[in-house]
Amino acid sequence: MDFLNISMLGGALANMWAKIISSFNGAIGNYAWSIILLTVVIKLVMLPLDFFNKKITRKNTIMQAKIQPELAKLQQKYGNDKNLYNQKVSELYKSNNYNVVGSCLFMLINLVLTLVIFISLFSGLNQMASSKIVEQYKTLENTYNTTYEQQIALSKTEEEAKLSANEAVVLKYKAIKYSWLWIDNVWKSDMPTNSIPTFSEFLNVAQKIEVDGETYTIKQLNEEKNSEIKAKLEDEYNKVMSPLRESVGKANGYLILLILTVVTAFVSQWLMQRKNKMATGMGTGKIMMFVLPLMLGFFALTYNAVFALYLLTSQLMALAFTPLIDLILDAMDKKQALKEEQKNMVSYRRVETTVDSKKNKKEGK
Repeated sequence: MDFLNISMLGGALANMWAKIISSFNGAIGNYAWSIILLTVVIKLVMLPLDFFNKKITRKNTIMQAKIQPELAKLQQKYGNDKNLYNQKVSELYKSNNYNVVGSCLFMLINLVLTLVIFISLFSGLNQMASSKIVEQYKTLENTYNTTYEQQIALSKTEEEAKLSANEAVVLKYKAIKYSWLWIDNVWKSDMPTNSIPTFSEFLNVAQKIEVDGETYTIKQLNEEKNSEIKAKLEDEYNKVMSPLRESVGKANGYLILLILTVVTAFVSQWLMQRKNKMATGMGTGKIMMFVLPLMLGFFALTYNAVFALYLLTSQLMALAFTPLIDLILDAMDKKQALKEEQKNMVSYRRVETTVDSKKNKKEGK
């Protein structure tokens, strides 16, 4: 599969998520609650895969601990002959019914699927943020221009017409804004910056916009030949949005989603490492307890609040499901251990019976 096909597939997946989220929003009426509900559905669908992934990981951990002394002996005995060492290791794995390839393959599939969902949903939400921000601005611009023209037609002065237009924009914004709990604009990050985007922020999110029937990307608008078009667009934008920014704009958030995402991700990793004793003793495992929360925190801080809600909900679901999965696996391990113990007892009794039988025959009983 070449890069073009991968890009097309990624675009198709992003569009699919946008349509699904829009469908959820059609029923719920709020994009934040829609992404929370969608995340819950995704995690429930992925739960069987997570369960088997944790089961395989636990099995591998137990097996590695069991054969580690034997591996150390093989390393000491055949370490100088790589081919012979690998052969002996394979024989050791086979004798213990340990299929490294099969175990790694399942975990790889689970990892790839998780990354595909993460990346495609991230792309889809960015596309939605772009379209919603542009759509909102166009609606407010149309409200401003329509009201202004109506006031001029009523022989109002230019200042009176502008004032009426600004008031109409404020009312329209309050009716169509994308808010959730403490966040005034879910298509911006949960940061204490003004909820109404500046022109620069608008362009960064929009990525492309139509001007006089022509569509321009942000890269094209930044070119010298399009400086006049960009200046005209900026004047139009500020005419509509600057008064709105000053009158109803407020802190969009307070970094709450960032803090919660980092904390829940850290706790989730800590619990995982604590449960997996082998991983806890390895440097990579300890590093991941900090790397993953920081990485998710970066996304929560620099991208829109809707995506941050997806990250937070995912971590909360993981915290809820991990103890449950561990309880089920513990019960399965105890049941298996009990079966093995009963099996060994039966085998011992058979051997004991055979010995007694031979002894009796020998004594002529």
